[in-house]
Amino acid sequence: WAPVLLEMAGIPTIGSDALTLSLSLDKAWANRWFAAAGIPVAAQRTMASRREAEAGSLPAPFPLFVKPRWEGTAKGIRSTSRVESRAALAAEVERIVADYAQPALVEAFVPGPEYTLTLIGNAPPRVLPALERALERKTGIGLHALEGVAGIAEKEPEAELEYRTTGVLPPEVEATLADLARRAFEALECRDFARVDFRLDEAGDPVFLEINPLPTFATDGTFAILAELEGCTLSEMLGRCISAGLDRLGFSRGRAAG
Repeated sequence: WAPVLLEMAGIPTIGSDALTLSLSLDKAWANRWFAAAGIPVAAQRTMASRREAEAGSLPAPFPLFVKPRWEGTAKGIRSTSRVESRAALAAEVERIVADYAQPALVEAFVPGPEYTLTLIGNAPPRVLPALERALERKTGIGLHALEGVAGIAEKEPEAELEYRTTGVLPPEVEATLADLARRAFEALECRDFARVDFRLDEAGDPVFLEINPLPTFATDGTFAILAELEGCTLSEMLGRCISAGLDRLGFSRGRAAG
């Protein structure tokens, strides 16, 4: 609510505006928007009841992935979110509707490696190097997204929870990911900073997963990892995000501090 209240009060803000933040939380709408912009997305449909999951048409063959339509921060995602049958699909849709009072978004499950790209700046934003995320062995779901990651670590002590740099990623794939991330940033009219996630399908082609115009700045998150890769501190990396916003607003950091 903070961006809405600040905009109503005429107070300029750093980061994306309230409309962009709100639209990014509607994953079904965002997927349609990005598809219209030529960004590849997984086949999808929303389901609002167990009956619909049991008898309705499917967006793609199994396996499918089920998550809340309107949540952020990976809410509602767990190991059972990947489903292999109608019965499992119906159970997951029923859980989402009951726990979150909203429809479930059902998507084709993209089985390949997962990458996250961070962007800073405007017109155009700078795309930082892609980071590869660790996946749960059994389901192929990103460990970062699963509820109860600590429990996963206990069950799979050798699981690599950290992000990995993409040193072996072919340059042309990295360039394609960067181009798609920039196009997604601009299509949703993000500002100053954002994070965009992709997976590679069986053919090695990128498929959009989600965009986050307000990513975490935690000390173990992507910004901290990228800061280390670039030889700077997390504070310096966050300073770049702030500077991007101040430059867009026509302020200097010195003037803002004064």
